Amino acid sequence: MSRKARLIIMTGGSMQALAANYYELLGIGQTATLDEVKAAYARQLAEFRDMLARREPPPAESLDALREAFKTLSDPQARGAYDAGLDAAPPLSIAPAEPAVAAQHAAEGREERFEFVGEGGEYFRIWIVNIFLTIVTLGIYSAWAKVRREQYFHRNLMLDGSGFDYHGKPMAILKGRLVALLLVGGLSAAQHLSPLAYGIAFLCLVPLVPWLAVKAFRFRAYNTSYRGLHFSFHGTYGQAFKVFVGYGLLAMVTLWLAFPVFYRQLRKFILDNTCFGTTAFDCSVTTGAIYRIFLFPGFVILALFAAIVLVTAMGAGGGGAGLAAAGFMILLIPLLLVLPQVVLVPYVAARSNNAVWSATALGPHRFASRLPVGGFIGLTVVNWLGILCTLGLFIPWARVRVARYRAEHLTLAVDGSLDDFVAGEAGAVTALGDEAAEMFDLDIGL
Repeated sequence: MSRKARLIIMTGGSMQALAANYYELLGIGQTATLDEVKAAYARQLAEFRDMLARREPPPAESLDALREAFKTLSDPQARGAYDAGLDAAPPLSIAPAEPAVAAQHAAEGREERFEFVGEGGEYFRIWIVNIFLTIVTLGIYSAWAKVRREQYFHRNLMLDGSGFDYHGKPMAILKGRLVALLLVGGLSAAQHLSPLAYGIAFLCLVPLVPWLAVKAFRFRAYNTSYRGLHFSFHGTYGQAFKVFVGYGLLAMVTLWLAFPVFYRQLRKFILDNTCFGTTAFDCSVTTGAIYRIFLFPGFVILALFAAIVLVTAMGAGGGGAGLAAAGFMILLIPLLLVLPQVVLVPYVAARSNNAVWSATALGPHRFASRLPVGGFIGLTVVNWLGILCTLGLFIPWARVRVARYRAEHLTLAVDGSLDDFVAGEAGAVTALGDEAAEMFDLDIGL
């Protein structure tokens, strides 16, 4: 942490000292680029997290000043006004009012961009240790590995200069995985006994799926926070049963023609029942929008299967046609295996991400996702090539690249002040009581 920042913390976060020089606060020079500003801010936040971990919380004013410095210096207009005032003022004088006003206007009624500031090499060290300890403990450490992974990706996801956080407990995750393992193991054992036993076990398991899903969604939401304020999930078992069993069976009996309906209901169930503080998300994505996303992948898969059927019929004739058909089959089967992973899956992921988030609001604030489909497919292809060429060692870099790409194309159109909104929600939650009294003690997610 810079000398100025340490002084601010030691002096209790004097706002006069905080206003003196945003560059000194971040520990950078006045000619620093935007990337250098972001990197410096990430380093300072890491210092604050270390202090919190040591139970040495810094004054709230110092963190507020750090956020204000980042907001000002990361916005070209606000930074220009700040630099003009800084050049005209004595080195340690209070910054003129113009920058604060400019920063305030910049913060209100504008789009706040999400940003992922993690690095592949940094995550590689976490990833390789997680794998090693999971192997030597025969999988038991996987729950602790998940906590380390989630904390890394949450804490490096930034919005308006603040990172998210993850508070899940490894024992709760381990408990959930043991429950899932027992259920799957019981189903597998019943399958080896008789078809009747398997059918009975399967029917008994079906009603448990919605219950487990609700528990997992509640666990994940409550253990996620932003600026100290937790999310929450309020979906009921009845709603989950309708989605997972009702719409899930509808998708199956229609030979997956109704899968977009199931997908839309699932996304709405999750988002519409999730709250930040006391304000609920609202997802208004339409069934038609989801169907349009799945039309192209469905057509491609059907065309490939039709080609395989045609080539197989040609091969049945024998002779030269049979040899040609065998050659085409050698090309078609790998294409059927590779194409969905490197093209169709990222295509659906990008378009569905854009459709769902661009139709989602949090109170007066609206999300917008502009993930380029072609760019995301290209990113996926490069990631797959990197993973194959390095025998899997590129996986941490691939995950970080995906997280960064998704974040940089997701924005939140803020209506008013995001600081005021978060503060208001924190006050409302305090007034209503802490929802942590409910038991969020089971997680089946991987």
